[in-house]
Amino acid sequence: MRAVGLANMKNAPILDAFLNAGVAESQQTVCVDLSACTGMDSTFMGLLVGSSQRLRTTGGKLVVVNPTESNLKLLKTLGVFDVVPVLEGCELPALEFVHLKGSANLSTLQRMELIKKAHESLIALNEANRAKFTAFMTSLEADLAKFGRKSKP
Repeated sequence: MRAVGLANMKNAPILDAFLNAGVAESQQTVCVDLSACTGMDSTFMGLLVGSSQRLRTTGGKLVVVNPTESNLKLLKTLGVFDVVPVLEGCELPALEFVHLKGSANLSTLQRMELIKKAHESLIALNEANRAKFTAFMTSLEADLAKFGRKSKP
């Protein structure tokens, strides 16, 4: 799959569905090309980490290829680089990339839970990420609790 433009929480549900399908189908290798990606947020990177870990349990792997300099810096800053193989300057063989269209139909609660799951993957990587995302996670958990109360009859 090739990320084109911004890879962020808005398109994270589509990415998550695609990666979950790869895990469910026991894909051997999932290649995420970042050569055309203009930026990533922590939700996108957290999904890469979580999906990489799930693929490993079935004998597969997720590989990031050709990140731009700024995206490589982001991957290193959050520790993604340490747990997900990153290949730079690769000439990719004639691969067929999948164009992911539309948007996943998630409720607000489902979207918030996806964002939480992605950040839990990042927090589990190192203490620096725990410190970076503690306030965000506290706020997100408070919002989830409020949302849960509102949705009850």
